[in-house]
Amino acid sequence: MAAHEIRIADPRAMFDTFSGSTLTSPLPIPDLFRGLEAIAIALITREGKLKDANRGFLLVMTRCSPVPEPNDVRGLFANPRFQDIIARTQDPFEGTLYRGLLSLGSPSGKAVSLHGSIYAHNGDLLMVAEHDIVRLETLRTTLLELQDDLAEKQRHIIHLEHRAARLQELADAAMRDRDTLLDALAHRGSGKGTDHKTTIKDRHQLPLPLRSFAPRPRFSI
Repeated sequence: MAAHEIRIADPRAMFDTFSGSTLTSPLPIPDLFRGLEAIAIALITREGKLKDANRGFLLVMTRCSPVPEPNDVRGLFANPRFQDIIARTQDPFEGTLYRGLLSLGSPSGKAVSLHGSIYAHNGDLLMVAEHDIVRLETLRTTLLELQDDLAEKQRHIIHLEHRAARLQELADAAMRDRDTLLDALAHRGSGKGTDHKTTIKDRHQLPLPLRSFAPRPRFSI
């Protein structure tokens, strides 16, 4: 089985691959939560060593760091920082050291925002956090609105391009008609002895829109 397949299919095997050791001691993460991806659960020592984690936390690790290091995950905590968390006083009622937004990431990897709590557990830290579904839905809605707006602007641009092409065609036709009229006028000026029949014939050879502008023969009564 490939390494990336182990990471997705078996979180405990992924941890064993990272650390080179097998977990045998009883741990506080129930098997019911081990395969969850939307919730990240991790047991971390105060020195920063990852003792156990479910699939959700392991996936966050691989996204945030190109080379995950379970022996020291302190650098994974961007805000609040790991040293700031362990320096906090435990809440006497909930047992939490921190509750709120958690930003995980590294300078060379991506950042992931989670919402959850970190508890003190037998001298270690137990993190239970979830992806901010409301924020993701808001971002998704905003993205769809921007895509619709972009599509509407693209349709408007296409319409303007068609209008510009049509106006260019009319401008080209007008220039050709002008050139034809100038040529006809020049031809008439160079042949002053031409009789009325020849003038009328030349006039009918002009484009229809310009015939009204062509010189008309004069008849005497």
